[in-house]
Amino acid sequence: MSGDAFRQDSSDTAPQGEGVVRWRVVILGFLVVVLDGFDGVTLGLVIPTLVTEWRIDAAAFTLPLVLGSIGLVIGYSSSGSASARVGRRRVILSGTALFAAGSAWTAVSTTLPPLSMARLLTGVGLGIIVPPVTSLAADNGPSHRRETITVLVTLGLAVGPTIAGLTAGKLIGAYGWESVLWAGAVLPVLLMPFLWRGMHESIDSARQRPEKGQAAVRQLFFVGRRSVTLLLWAISLLVVTTISVVTTWAPVLVTDYGLSPTEAPLAIAAFGLGGMIGGSVLVLLTTRFPAATVVVATAGLGAGLLLVAARAPLSHLGLLIALAGIGMCLIATVNGLVAVAMSRYPGPLRTTGVGWVIALGRIGGIIGPVYGGVLATLRLSSRDIVLATCALMILATLLNIMLARHLRGRALSC
Repeated sequence: MSGDAFRQDSSDTAPQGEGVVRWRVVILGFLVVVLDGFDGVTLGLVIPTLVTEWRIDAAAFTLPLVLGSIGLVIGYSSSGSASARVGRRRVILSGTALFAAGSAWTAVSTTLPPLSMARLLTGVGLGIIVPPVTSLAADNGPSHRRETITVLVTLGLAVGPTIAGLTAGKLIGAYGWESVLWAGAVLPVLLMPFLWRGMHESIDSARQRPEKGQAAVRQLFFVGRRSVTLLLWAISLLVVTTISVVTTWAPVLVTDYGLSPTEAPLAIAAFGLGGMIGGSVLVLLTTRFPAATVVVATAGLGAGLLLVAARAPLSHLGLLIALAGIGMCLIATVNGLVAVAMSRYPGPLRTTGVGWVIALGRIGGIIGPVYGGVLATLRLSSRDIVLATCALMILATLLNIMLARHLRGRALSC
């Protein structure tokens, strides 16, 4: 491949003859990603109720949770080839129907085996739609807005779980645990007619049918793309591993900082609120600065805040503020990486590139709890566990700097 493998060309995907964003497609993309984020956390929200009603230990739900994550990895990694074969619009519609069906199956499950299979199905549906939704939305705008559109759409992954967290308790109290899953099944079905009518390819993208092999994974490793691909994958793995450690172990760790068990869930709430703020701020920053530059700052600040949480004598409020800041930086970094992938891979390869960046992140989501558990078995203090997690973000920051310098050098040579 020549050195211009990553050169951006506004004519390949933006609406022909226009420099405007087709907001209908972007808004629909955001809404389906919000539902994706909502449905992705529903099982975790109802497990405490299921433990009581089914009279089984919480550890028994490890299998459906792990299978759900495996389903996500399958969905993310296969989305590019599926989109190249049948088109992004069909993948989005099919994936939406699939995770709606999986959520409905979960709602009617009464034992762990069908529940586990339902979460695997749900995970595939959830994973397979995010890359084509983000790439389709980004393609329905001019190239200089591609990163901003991507960040805006992926913000739904933070908004969805927040909505679920705020509403699940009331739904469970009024209608039972099944109502949360039924909400995750019915809402996507209600959105599907709008997706059918509104989610269309941009004019130029519709004219360009990908040639065989253009969206293959091996294309990510051609000369001119290999370094960027490996750096994006490594950074995504490290950052999401960090996020997974924090979100999995924070309620336990913060009790060692002096919070009571009833106050511990505030740690997750603070992290989630920070994530929403981070995604919103990232939308604004990417209108002025390249996403690759922004993620250097967010990753570095996230590492710094983890170091503060590990070593500074924080009050309870100070700890929650630090966790909100950590959530803001880490979620912004992940969304920023997706934006970098969206802007740097050529049109037919964007869905594949984005899908694999997110897939590596989901693998980090599986590694994270194990990493935290190993540190806990070594009988490290909570502050030392946070410090060990900080090391992951320091490495991610260094790799982000390498990525930004590599892309800057390539831009100057083009």
